[in-house]
Formats: sequence, C-alpha cells, structure tokens
Amino acid sequence: MTETSATPLPPALRSEAAAGLTEAARAQHFRLQVCQECGTVQYPPRDACAHCLGAQLPWQEVSSRATIQAATTLQHSIEAYFQARLPWRVGTAQLACGPIALVHLQDDLQPGDQAELSLELNEAEVAVLVARPISHS
Repeated sequence: MTETSATPLPPALRSEAAAGLTEAARAQHFRLQVCQECGTVQYPPRDACAHCLGAQLPWQEVSSRATIQAATTLQHSIEAYFQARLPWRVGTAQLACGPIALVHLQDDLQPGDQAELSLELNEAEVAVLVARPISHS
C-alpha cells in the first residue's frame, strides 16, 4: 500500500434519493422534492412523502429563505476533512417552505436570524446546504 498526500475529502456517502440535490446544486438552483399528492416539501430527500406516503416526489424550485433555529461551532471531528477546517459552524434552519434542515452556517448567523440557503457542491462533488445572511442591497 502506497502512502498518499492527497487532501482528504468530506464524507460523500448519500442516498440514491439525494442525487437530486447534487443535480440542483450543479445547475445552481434551489430545488427540493415536492409531493404531487399533498404538496409537502421534502427534506431530507426520500422515496415516499413524509406526510402522506405518496411516491410522486418531483424536484421543484422552492423558497430558499429560512430562519436559523439553532447554531453551534464544532471544535472536534473524527473526519480528517473537518479536522483541518475547525472550528466549523453548523445549525438547523426552518425553511419557509416547511422542512427543517441541517446547514453549514456562514458569517455570524445566530438563532432567529433570517437566512438565504443555497445548494452547493463540496469538494467531494455532493450537495450541501449553506446558509448566509440575507443581503439587503
């Protein structure tokens, strides 16, 4: 076995249903699954609606606005990728379209702050949710 000096990548294991997040991030769109039967926006991605168990969950543009519910700063990680980037801010956000999501926090977002979410590709080429303060330009 040869020793490598490659930079560690973030964890890349995702469900098959989550592939739509990565496609949306590549297209620079904010799309989540929306149940065709009841209209519930799904997050995380899934094979059946969390509300009515409907199986028709097409990816659609939804509001990217959210309210930060909780925030914390990670000081330790078992993942080599994160160890090199600590401290790392994460939190939960209540999306205006319904779901609550775990997000990477940018700037100094705190609970109660309004944020704009985006789907972005990380170094492993998978989508992650990033929250930024809403710019008032």
